[in-house]
Amino acid sequence: MSQFPLIELDQLTDPKARGVYEEILAELGFGIVPNLFKSMAIRTDFLEAMWKLFRSTVLQGQIPRTLKEMIGVAISQANQSEYALKVHLHGLSVLGISENVLQTLVSDFDNCPLPEREKKVIQFGLLAATNPQSLTDENYQQLHLMGLDKAEIFEIIATANLFAAVNQYTDAIALEVDAL
Repeated sequence: MSQFPLIELDQLTDPKARGVYEEILAELGFGIVPNLFKSMAIRTDFLEAMWKLFRSTVLQGQIPRTLKEMIGVAISQANQSEYALKVHLHGLSVLGISENVLQTLVSDFDNCPLPEREKKVIQFGLLAATNPQSLTDENYQQLHLMGLDKAEIFEIIATANLFAAVNQYTDAIALEVDAL
């Protein structure tokens, strides 16, 4: 059971929080406001800031959202973060990723039927989130050789940072998985 209340749209009295929920409903593509955001509604300013960070990191940019969600799967699996893992897998399913890719993404990454470029991006993102001090010039060079520019590499690191923080937050408050 979550350590914070999950505030539903119809329970909101703050018009600013209501506006954030409406943006989430319109832009996220899940048809719901995830429990992640519902748990933040006790602090409207924090909810709004987290939504803006999430939107600019995950929904915008040059790296496809599907690849960002796959980075989230790898990080959540490494951190054993059940909430985040299930939400990322659901997000990928909604975005049209096949069941075969989803299964191998978590059970047998080396044999996952993804292009090598995507696998390297996911591995880099995982390393950035779980052991950033071990990143080397060679790790960066490998991405450059695969055609990624500095802005895209920055985006991978920002995505890894966000998802690592979301794992910590959702695990710390024992957030219950959404009824997806």
